[in-house]
Amino acid sequence: FFSSRRRHTRSLCDWSSDVCSSDLAAALVLPAIGTLLVLRKMPFVAVAVPGIAGSGVAFAYFIWPTIFAMAYETMDPPHTFFQNLCAFLFLALGLYWLSSRSSRERIESGAALLFVISLALSEILLLDSIYDEFSHRWLHHGHVLSILEDGRNRVIATCLILATVSIYYRRELWLTAIDREQAALSGLPERRWLLIHLSLAGIASGMIVPEIGPQAVLGLLLIPATISFPAARSLSGYAWTCSMIGVISTLLTFWLSIVRDWPISPALLVVLAIVSLIHRGIKQQFWSSSPSA
Repeated sequence: FFSSRRRHTRSLCDWSSDVCSSDLAAALVLPAIGTLLVLRKMPFVAVAVPGIAGSGVAFAYFIWPTIFAMAYETMDPPHTFFQNLCAFLFLALGLYWLSSRSSRERIESGAALLFVISLALSEILLLDSIYDEFSHRWLHHGHVLSILEDGRNRVIATCLILATVSIYYRRELWLTAIDREQAALSGLPERRWLLIHLSLAGIASGMIVPEIGPQAVLGLLLIPATISFPAARSLSGYAWTCSMIGVISTLLTFWLSIVRDWPISPALLVVLAIVSLIHRGIKQQFWSSSPSA
């Protein structure tokens, strides 16, 4: 009896470690990428990109049994590689269309349009899928707590690559996000760096959305960066603060999901907003009471 209980406890700890490490990696990197979109005044892009990836995953659930599952004589859900492939296909089409628009305002309006269409398309495709119960739960609640070792490794590897690229090119990314004229004078083409910004968000969504769901990715990209922006005093401090908010919120959400049995994605969105608002209130209160304020 005690041996069985020890094995169960050890397997639960291993499972929790896989979940927590992958989710924390996403929580550290995605909010920093979100700051670039907020600095570019493109919050709707942060909303649209996970939604587009989510519609790609929904398409994978819809098309898999028609083309592949019958051939392999299995009714298992689509492989994660196929989900990634469909997500990247939809993202490539959507981001190419967004980058072809002539101004930030038109990109934002296009992103809002894509988000609404992607949301509707996901619902329709999942309703016609034979995996409707499983896929609907993934779309609305996320399935972070079912991430296995392969999923954990994909999420962590993606986040490490994105973090390395973002840190290495941080000057160029920040400059092209906040001052297009100065960036042009410095020899940084606006369209090229816009594509790079969109690509960072797209790659993150294409790899991570199939693992933790579009809602969680959307929340990590958008909520800390948007709420914390008025309390930012420096670019580096802004990015690191948003990443720390993401990590703290993820740890709290993970605890709540175990103790209260709350679904991951909705709980994460609420906790992100609360932690971000608390940070913003503390920073603004500190400034108002500071002698130099």
